[in-house]
Amino acid sequence: MKVILIGALSLLLLWELILLSRDIYIRRKFRKLTLDKYKLVAPLVLRLAANEEIPGEDLLQVARDPALRCGLFKMLEAYDKAELFPALYLTLEKGAEGYLVNWLEFPTELGNAPDEIEILALITHESDFEYYAFKYRSQLPRWARQRDWMIGISGPYQKNSRPYDVPVRVFSRFNPVGSISPEMEVEWVHRNINPSMK
Repeated sequence: MKVILIGALSLLLLWELILLSRDIYIRRKFRKLTLDKYKLVAPLVLRLAANEEIPGEDLLQVARDPALRCGLFKMLEAYDKAELFPALYLTLEKGAEGYLVNWLEFPTELGNAPDEIEILALITHESDFEYYAFKYRSQLPRWARQRDWMIGISGPYQKNSRPYDVPVRVFSRFNPVGSISPEMEVEWVHRNINPSMK
């Protein structure tokens, strides 16, 4: 009996160590991601803080990157300068794309921004909600390289939604495009991700 108890406690301790090391790994990766992004926008932050003029080309260069786009908009909004955000990227589609890329970058998901991302479809769900379905692909991590294009969903948006409102549901099951229709994937996301939110 004593041996069984010691064995069970040892397994429990081992499991706790595995979970703790995973948590530490995730926090480190997230911290590195945050710092890397900040380094890219730090010159803009300093200019905003000093109330200096920012060339439109500098803003356009940052807005082109979907991984930085949402942060740029929120940063400009915080300084009451949202009107400086490049008009080309001031759309629901570009905001939805940015939020999906940010989600994919998280260490427990894809772990990095996809190498390519394209709009697949705009899907109206239950007549009031619009979801954006994107296809994306990535060389990293290694498992993603074997899947070619995968599908990701961002939404829902409504008629009064603004381009960089934070969507309630951003998700990807890493399903290959063609293995499920965008409509079916939206239905799954709508039912299963934050189901209590309307």
